[in-house]
Amino acid sequence: MKKKHLIASALSLGLLGGAIAVPSAIFADADAVTESANTSTTATQDAGTTTTGDHVITPQKIGNTFGSRVQGGATVQGAFEVPKGYGHVKLTLKNYSSYPVKVSVTHNDSGKEYISGTTISPNSTLTWRSTDKGITDGLRSGSYTIQFRGGNYDVNAEFNGVAGSQPSDL
Repeated sequence: MKKKHLIASALSLGLLGGAIAVPSAIFADADAVTESANTSTTATQDAGTTTTGDHVITPQKIGNTFGSRVQGGATVQGAFEVPKGYGHVKLTLKNYSSYPVKVSVTHNDSGKEYISGTTISPNSTLTWRSTDKGITDGLRSGSYTIQFRGGNYDVNAEFNGVAGSQPSDL
């Protein structure tokens, strides 16, 4: 009886060793041994640079980019989305008209206004970052309305933006 337990234990150990050794051999990388000059770690490698042969993948966590040209009447609107987890936003607002326009950005679900009547001079560009306005946790996720008002004049404007998961994504 003891002999059967010994054989069963040895067989189980052999199977366990094979289950570990076989995948290790299958997934072994031929480039696993490299010169120290070519190796890097995620702690020291800049996400904006690439090093050949190091096999380090650094994901860029930028949720979406958006933008639109808005023109027509004295008040025109556009829309964009901020995905959940990507609340750090940078907006580039361009006024192509010969008259100043005022811009507002409102979160649709809460009614919270993040930009309120900011004036963009004629034929100029304004860049707005949520981090510059002290919004350290980011904007709320969801739908936003961006409104351009030209007073007595037609609006001819454009907005472009990017939403990131970290302030450094902007």
